[in-house]
Amino acid sequence: MKKRWICTALAALMLLSACASDGGNDSGAPSASGDAGSTQQSGGDNEAAAETEAETEAETEDPATIFDLEVKDFDGKSVGILGTNWYNIASNWTSPELKVTELTGEAMNDAVYNRNQNIQSKYNVKLVATDGGAYLDSAIHAEVVAATNAYDIAFPRISEMNAIAQDGGAYDMNKIESLDLSKAWWSQFARESLTVHDSILFISGDMNFMDKWTAVCMFFNKNVAASYNITATELYDLVDEGKWTIDKFSEYTNAVTNDSNGDGTLDQNDTWGCTANVQYLGNFLHGWDDPYTKVVDGELVFNLNNEFTYGAIDRIISVMNNNVIFAGSWDVAEPVFTAGRALFFIEVTQKLANFRTLEYDFGVLPLVKYDETQQDYRTTCATLAQMICIPKTAADKEFAGYMLQAMGYESSLTIAPAYIENALESKFARDERTADQLGYIFRGMTYDIGYQNAMGGVSGMVDTMISTRENTASSKFATVNKAVTKALEKVNEAYKNAD
Repeated sequence: MKKRWICTALAALMLLSACASDGGNDSGAPSASGDAGSTQQSGGDNEAAAETEAETEAETEDPATIFDLEVKDFDGKSVGILGTNWYNIASNWTSPELKVTELTGEAMNDAVYNRNQNIQSKYNVKLVATDGGAYLDSAIHAEVVAATNAYDIAFPRISEMNAIAQDGGAYDMNKIESLDLSKAWWSQFARESLTVHDSILFISGDMNFMDKWTAVCMFFNKNVAASYNITATELYDLVDEGKWTIDKFSEYTNAVTNDSNGDGTLDQNDTWGCTANVQYLGNFLHGWDDPYTKVVDGELVFNLNNEFTYGAIDRIISVMNNNVIFAGSWDVAEPVFTAGRALFFIEVTQKLANFRTLEYDFGVLPLVKYDETQQDYRTTCATLAQMICIPKTAADKEFAGYMLQAMGYESSLTIAPAYIENALESKFARDERTADQLGYIFRGMTYDIGYQNAMGGVSGMVDTMISTRENTASSKFATVNKAVTKALEKVNEAYKNAD
């Protein structure tokens, strides 16, 4: 889905570019090719034109972007929200998506604060946030047992979805009339991939930004690129044209990797086409729309035990061999890139913040496609991301759904634009085309119940195959197929019987 806030940001950037190229003429000045009289209209004509334009916009506006719930006064009613304790805005790995107590001048902090204040004022409610710790499955389980009806909305980590679903802790949001998840402020990829047996227990959208902050992507060093006659424009154009593929990535990395210190061994002191932590190399499968589990005819199934995946892992190993330095520790892969000895670095978008002090220029790109026939650039997020659910014990599900819909819409007006501002304008971007690249990344966000909930240890198997450069997928996945399928049966049953 083309998110409205991405489109707005891009439109704004294009407008700024157009204004810059206009030469600074006042809007009322005559054009170079006409006289002053030919550029003027009467007030009546202007008003009529404006009314016609407004009517046209109203007729063509996408219904998904319209908040169409009746605005209600809830007479000071409390909205109980259970969140994590990631509320320290000073850290790049924190997530103040909910609990912010004051304005600080920090874009994301102030956006959350304003969103909360707007909601409380507009609907006459009180947002009551409770800190449930770093993980919420235990707190939600305790709520299920005690049935205190304390919470209307919860923000568990994405890695807790299966545990909460099987515990009966989350309510089916498809059953709530006041909550329309087809609206533009909800992720339609999340809606698609997390709807099992016509039930959806978890969602993401403009209220969330940790999933975007942990989206797997590629960075590139512009200085290293230039030394091999590769330009940022060239790379960006490949993405725009749909030609940023694993074959192009292989071509670039082959050209760059070399024993730059001349000691006869390729190691972390040499120059590399790419550097990465091994767990992110497995995310090429998500980039190629080959998730660990997927929904088929409403049923969640194990997806990797197939010929395409076997071949895809072969392709990853082939391209990475001698062209990508990777390691299990965070203190190896990243320093090679930050020291200026790698063209590409596979990581998460959060590194935009870490890299803002780098002396050299860098850019960001989506994960590569498998080939040019693939329609969209795809990626996924790390397990640090938070999702949204309505606890089964919520006293008034329609009220909870109404407030979630209102907060989602308000977030599209406050939090989402602030994320763009924070990422692109205030601190992090090194060029004007970063917005386009983040647009591809965020629009292609997928959610994988199997991967993000570590089912059957499959993720570790993929990592091991890549790090040892030995593709044992057919035997490994056949071995775990029964166990993973059995685990999925429990998850499917939980969704099938969800209230």
